[in-house]
Amino acid sequence: MPFLLAIFLFFLHPLATYAAPPALAPLVLPDSGQPVSASGHMLLLRDPGGTLAADAALASPGWRVLPGAVSAGYTDDTVWLLLAVRRGARAPDEWVLRFSNAVLDHASLYRFDAKGQWRVQEAGAAIARGDWPVDARQVVFPLRLEEGETERWLVRLNSKKAMSTELGFWPRAAFDESSRREYLYYGLQFGTYLLLILFHIFFWRMTGESQSGWYLLYVCTSATTEAFTIAIPQQIFAMPNWLSDPVLGVSLCMSLAVGTRFSSLQLDLPELFPRLTRWLAAISCAMAAAGACLVLSGKYGPGVLAVQYTALPLIVIFIATAAWLACCGRRSARAFLLIFGIFYAGAIISFLRNMAILPPNFLTNHAATLGAFVHMMLMSLRLNRRYAGLRRAKDLAQAQAVQAVRALNERLEEQVALRTAALQQEIGRRAALEGELRAALEVETRTREEQQDFVAMVSHEFHTPLAIINTTAQQIARNPGAAWEKTAQRCQNLREASGRMSALVDEYLSADRMDTSSATFRPQWYDPRMLVESVLAEWPAGRVTASLPDLPARLQCDPGLLRVALRNLLSNADRHAPQAQAIRFDASVPADGGIQFTVSNDGEALPADEIPRLFQKYFRGRIAQHKPGAGLGLYLVQRIAELHGGRVALEHTGSDGIISFSLRLPA
Repeated sequence: MPFLLAIFLFFLHPLATYAAPPALAPLVLPDSGQPVSASGHMLLLRDPGGTLAADAALASPGWRVLPGAVSAGYTDDTVWLLLAVRRGARAPDEWVLRFSNAVLDHASLYRFDAKGQWRVQEAGAAIARGDWPVDARQVVFPLRLEEGETERWLVRLNSKKAMSTELGFWPRAAFDESSRREYLYYGLQFGTYLLLILFHIFFWRMTGESQSGWYLLYVCTSATTEAFTIAIPQQIFAMPNWLSDPVLGVSLCMSLAVGTRFSSLQLDLPELFPRLTRWLAAISCAMAAAGACLVLSGKYGPGVLAVQYTALPLIVIFIATAAWLACCGRRSARAFLLIFGIFYAGAIISFLRNMAILPPNFLTNHAATLGAFVHMMLMSLRLNRRYAGLRRAKDLAQAQAVQAVRALNERLEEQVALRTAALQQEIGRRAALEGELRAALEVETRTREEQQDFVAMVSHEFHTPLAIINTTAQQIARNPGAAWEKTAQRCQNLREASGRMSALVDEYLSADRMDTSSATFRPQWYDPRMLVESVLAEWPAGRVTASLPDLPARLQCDPGLLRVALRNLLSNADRHAPQAQAIRFDASVPADGGIQFTVSNDGEALPADEIPRLFQKYFRGRIAQHKPGAGLGLYLVQRIAELHGGRVALEHTGSDGIISFSLRLPA
C-alpha cells in the first residue's frame, strides 16, 4: 500500500537525518567526462530572511554537512551551499552545473575571479528568461575550469515552491546531447497527452457521458500540472514567474477537486454512498478553493501544502473503500486499485520528496510523471471498454423502447388531431393581429415620409433666400456712396436675419439627421477653448459674458455637434433673457474629470407642469409661444449630450429669477 510505505519512510527519516555525516571532500570532475552529482560534497547553511551576503555567508559558523541532495521542503529561508570543485587532468574544460528542480525561483552561483572578487551567475523563475546564462528548462550555469585548481563555490537558492533539487556536473557536449533526448521524451509524452485530450473531446462530444467529460478535465489538469512542473511552457513562451506560479498552483488545486469527483465516479460512489460522495466533494472543493486563494495571494507554499495534506487522507479513503468493495465482488473496485494505485504511489513519493522525507533522485523526481502517464493510459483503455458495455446495453434498451414507442404513437396521433384544430384557431387569430400590425406600420411609414418631405421643403425654401440676403448685404457693404451709418445698419440687419434663418434650418436638419439611421457621430480630439470662443464670437459684444478658467488642452468630442449644442443653449437663453441683461456662460472642470458648460439668464419662472417636457421634440412652452423657434433646440442638445456619453440638465427653474442649463461631458 502506498500510504503504508509513506508512513514507514516518514518514521525512518529522522534516523537517517541524525546519522553521522560523511566527511566533506572536494568534488573531482572525472577524466572520463561522465556526469557526476554534487551530493555528498556540499555544506549547507540556512539563512532565515535571506539577509546574508556572500562573504557573510562564507564566514558564518552555521554550516553543516549535507549528506545528499538539497531537500529542505517548503521553506521561506534562503539556502546557501558550499562546495569545492577540481577538474581532473584530462577532463574536459567546459562543464555545466545543472539543477534538477525546474521551478526554482532564484539560483545564484558565486565564484572568485582572478582578482579575488565574486563573479555571480543568476537564473531561476524570478529572472527574465532572456537573462539566463543558458536557455534551458531548468537552471543551468556554464563553467570553464582550469586544470588542477580547486575552487570554492557558493550557491544561493530561494524558492516558495519545494526546496528540493540535485546538483549535477555535466560536460557541455554531454549536456547538449542529454537535452536533445530529454526534449524528444517530453515531446512524445505531451504528444500522447494531446492525442488523449483530442480523442476524449471527440469521445465526450459523441457520447455526452459525464464520466468522459470529467476524465477530459482530469487529463487537462494533470497535463497542465506536469507541463508547468517541468517548466516546458515557461521556457517556450518566456513566461514570467508572476504568471507561471499561479497557473501551476491553481492547476494543482483544481486537480484535487477534479480528481476527487472522477475517483468517486470510477467507484460508483454517487449511487452506493451518495452522502459520503457529497461530503468528499464539498471538502475537496473547499480546500481546492482555499488553496487557490492562498496561491493567488502570493502564499504558494501554504496553498499547495493545504491541498496535498487534504489529498493524503482522501487517497486513504478511496483505497480503503475500493479494497472493501473489491472484497464484496465489484470488478470496478479491482480495476480502481490497479489503475489508481499506480498513480497514488507516484503522487505520494513526489509529496514525500517535496516534504524533504525522501531525497531527490531520478526515481523520486519522475515518480509522479511516470505514475500519471501509466495511469492515464490504463484509464483510457478502461473508459473505452466501459463505453462498449454501455453501448451494448443501449442497443438492448433501444429495442425495448421501439415497442413502447409504437404503442405511444397511436395515442399521440389522437392528441395531434385535437391539437391541430386548436392551432388552426390560433393561426387565424395571429393572422388578424398581423393585419393590424401591418396597418400600424403603414401609418408609421407614412408619418416618417411626411416628416422627411417637410425637412426637404425647409431646406429648399430657406437656403435660397439666405444666399440672396447674404449677397445683398455684401453688395451694400461695398457701396461707399450711400450713407454709411444707414448702409451698415442694413447690412447688420441682413446678417442677423441670415444667421437666424440658417440656425432654424440647421435645427431642422440636425433633428432629422439624429432621428434617422444615417446619423453619424465623429469624435476626435479638439481644443475646447477654441470651440467655445468660436461659438461666443457669433454673438454681439456684451450680449454674453463668459468665464473660461483653465480648460483641458484636449477633449474628445464631435466639434460640429458640440458647436450646435452650445449655440442652441445660448440661443434659448437669448430668446428668453431681457435684452438689457447679459447671458452668462461658464465652463468648468468637475472633480471627476470631463468638462461642464453652464448657460444662465435672468427670466421669469418656468411653469412646473412644463419642466418635464422641456427636452421633448417640437415642444414649446406657453412663454415661448410668441417668440421665434421650432421647439428643437433643447431636444438637439439632449441628443448630442447622449451621443457624447454626457447629460444636459435644468439647474435653475427661474424660481429665484435665474434660469440655467448645464451640459456635462465625461473625460
